[in-house]
Amino acid sequence: MSDVAIIIYLYLYKFSLNMNKSVILSILTSVIISVSCTGRKQTVINTVETKETVGVSNNRQQPIYNPSATVVNDLIHTRLEVSFDWLNRQLIGKATLTFEPYAYPTDSLILDAKAMDINQVSLLQDGKQIPLNYKYDNWTLRIKLPKTYVRKEQYVVFIDYVANPERVEQGGSDAITDAKGLYFINHDGSDPKKHQEIWTQGETESSSTWFPTIDKPNEKTTQEIYITVDSRFTTLSNGLLMSSTKNGDGTRTDYWKMDLPHAPYLFMMTIGEFAIVKDTWKRKDGKEIEVSYYVEQQFEEHARAIFGKTPKMLSYFSDLLGVEYPWPKYSQVVVRDYVSGAMENTSATIHGDFLYKTTRELIDDDNESIIAHELFHHWFGDLVTCESWANLPLNESFANYSQYLWDEFEYGEMEAAKNAYSEMEGYFLSAEQGGHVDMIRFDYADKEEMFDGHSYNKGGRILHMLRTYLGDEVFFDALKNYLTKNAYTATEIHELRMQFEKASGKDLNWFFNQWFLASGHPVVTIQQDYNPTNKKLRVSMTQKQNLDQWPLYQLPLYIDIYVNGEVQRELVWLKNEKDTFEFDVKSTPDLVNVDATKTTLWKKTDKKSNQQWIYQLNVAPLWLDKKEAFEVLGKSSDEAAMYAIIKALDHEFYDIKLMAMKNLSNAKNKFPNEVRNKLVELCKNDKHPKVRAEAIKTLTKYFKDYADLSTLLENAMNDESYAVMSAGLNGYAATQGEKGLIVAKKYENVENSSINNAVASIYAEYGGAAEHEFFMRNVRELNGTNRYFFLQQYYKYVIRQSDEEAAKSIAVFENQVTEDNMWFVKLGGYQLLGGLQSHFNRRANELDNKLMSLQKANAKAEEIAEFEKQKNYCLAKEQEIAKKIKSLRENEKDSNVLKYLPKVIE
Repeated sequence: MSDVAIIIYLYLYKFSLNMNKSVILSILTSVIISVSCTGRKQTVINTVETKETVGVSNNRQQPIYNPSATVVNDLIHTRLEVSFDWLNRQLIGKATLTFEPYAYPTDSLILDAKAMDINQVSLLQDGKQIPLNYKYDNWTLRIKLPKTYVRKEQYVVFIDYVANPERVEQGGSDAITDAKGLYFINHDGSDPKKHQEIWTQGETESSSTWFPTIDKPNEKTTQEIYITVDSRFTTLSNGLLMSSTKNGDGTRTDYWKMDLPHAPYLFMMTIGEFAIVKDTWKRKDGKEIEVSYYVEQQFEEHARAIFGKTPKMLSYFSDLLGVEYPWPKYSQVVVRDYVSGAMENTSATIHGDFLYKTTRELIDDDNESIIAHELFHHWFGDLVTCESWANLPLNESFANYSQYLWDEFEYGEMEAAKNAYSEMEGYFLSAEQGGHVDMIRFDYADKEEMFDGHSYNKGGRILHMLRTYLGDEVFFDALKNYLTKNAYTATEIHELRMQFEKASGKDLNWFFNQWFLASGHPVVTIQQDYNPTNKKLRVSMTQKQNLDQWPLYQLPLYIDIYVNGEVQRELVWLKNEKDTFEFDVKSTPDLVNVDATKTTLWKKTDKKSNQQWIYQLNVAPLWLDKKEAFEVLGKSSDEAAMYAIIKALDHEFYDIKLMAMKNLSNAKNKFPNEVRNKLVELCKNDKHPKVRAEAIKTLTKYFKDYADLSTLLENAMNDESYAVMSAGLNGYAATQGEKGLIVAKKYENVENSSINNAVASIYAEYGGAAEHEFFMRNVRELNGTNRYFFLQQYYKYVIRQSDEEAAKSIAVFENQVTEDNMWFVKLGGYQLLGGLQSHFNRRANELDNKLMSLQKANAKAEEIAEFEKQKNYCLAKEQEIAKKIKSLRENEKDSNVLKYLPKVIE
């Protein structure tokens, strides 16, 4: 599962950190990790009985422990026949389920079946249906079998049912923001601008909202599904489409078959009027596998631009792992109003509509990391599945790490390292806000807690450390053996460790214990001292983490010592609270670079001179070498430091230039001509759109009086990159004031969120009532993160307008709360309603003060009456909003919204 919180973080990190939206960031960064503990979870209350009640003072209890599900009956095969009542949002289903006792004889069967109407439960035997006794509590279906079945003795149960997803009462998580399992989008076709769809979302245990099953990750079953739909619709499910039959009544039944076992949470259906764009991928045995992309009609021409590297990824990951893609096809579909980022349903991944981008929009940014993440799950998660949610990192850590692997292969180590650093920062942020927890943890209060910055971000960084320690050959051999030995089964963390030990010949308990089975990370201070007399370099490292809570780490580290253009590499092991290492070095080092591979997950304080940091920026080869140096040198008034930053504007990697531009505040004062000339050159000639866009922003910020700035901005507004266009548009408004309003008019109808937000920011500053329609139109069109930030600009706009004009936004913000599926956008609606309430309160106070002044001045009665009327209007609107907020809060069910609501509304 591609955590939606991670996607929010990526949006913020890539596009929004320069906006300084402190309120948004403070909320969203904390919620990246926060847990939504809702639904029918069991709560463990740790009570301590007192002396007065029992006469003892030391009452102990077993700690919370969530084990792997006990397998009583093994689900062998699932056959489903489904059709739909769109208007009532129901699925009409027939399930034929084949079981056998797993280990011991049994005379009963317990199935997960949430919010269903159960019409019939029968045993299928010798072509007959034998009615079975059952009990159903709207959550669990308990069936009494007609006899005791023994191990390997199969039996078949038939269930006729109706699924009611709108009646499901279970909460989601930060990763999966809703848990109805089955979703009808634009179910009555009333919205002509929204695609009519049905889709499913099974993780964690929501497949049982649309078919009865054993909804646990350690269950695996083969699958058949017959989907009956209106003939205009296209269907997609797991496995292969075996047949498609017209029924003579305007409907069609598609028969999909998956003959390889997989977990029930990976079952899927998608239904809609999709265009299907087909690719192929050739296995080593010459067999061609279908690769297909399901998109809305208007994105058909862009589908290959969005997904086109999928066959290349299939080849790369198959070769890298030594295990070919194990499923009969690979399809990807984009749906509307998705409750997650994306989901790795076996052979048929679902993506949210943030993936919809035109070929031109893809110039600025793509979603290859998401595509790689979900594809890699088809080995780690689908082929080999975590046997319990406590072991979720066996799925998500690997999928997270695949993003690094793909970046490294396709774009080079610097791109991979840059994105990996963002992942690491995401983990630190999550741990600071949500608390430090073990990676593998059985003591969660709710399984949804596992979908956090530990299972994803931290896990990916741990795997990279292990790869660095073991080397590529051993690391990938171990993964091949792990996948081969455990194919189509479920595993726990120790099975992974044993494969790494077998491949390496090393005992790795120390590594797994401190990284996977404990919480925290090292916090290390590094000091160095060179003695020119005896030519000895001493490097001391002290672990300063709380050792009562976190491990004392064993850390293998490389230290690169640069002397007169040569590099001396040393391997050291941190094992103690303080370790000191001594090296023979012929002269004063130019640089001592600890953790030279830049792979360790830690917080460090590296005490070294400015001269060493300058050398590191100029000479050390890795992206994080540069990043660390910028963080120090950007604050320095040392001329050599400033020159090093200016020099970095010539680096071949685009992000080094971006970091240099963000650290020019001192250099532009000391060397204005050099800095300005470099920025102009980057604006005009750099090949990377992000560099051109940042150069325009930086030039506008620091050199508003540059004679040719207007020409550069006008050229930027005609760039092929929307990001560069947006920077030019914002720059023009920042330097030309209200003239920017005239220019913005030309871009009102450009269908791109970056341009929409640029126009919105100009209208927020200078727009009048005539610009209101632009906001109203785009509020309806935008969604997700784009809508969130657009509405922030809309709020700035409306509070500058007349009271009557501002009041039009009440319904918009209310709709944001009631209609949006993304909880953080809903939360933003509350935030904006609260802000609007305060605005009308301030306006009423201003008008009241004006009234008192008029009364003292004996103004005309008509003038006083007009102000009185306007004051009362504002007070009425303030009260109207207060009532709406109260009503909305009373009816709010989203746990994330409820958790963070006090932070946005007092």
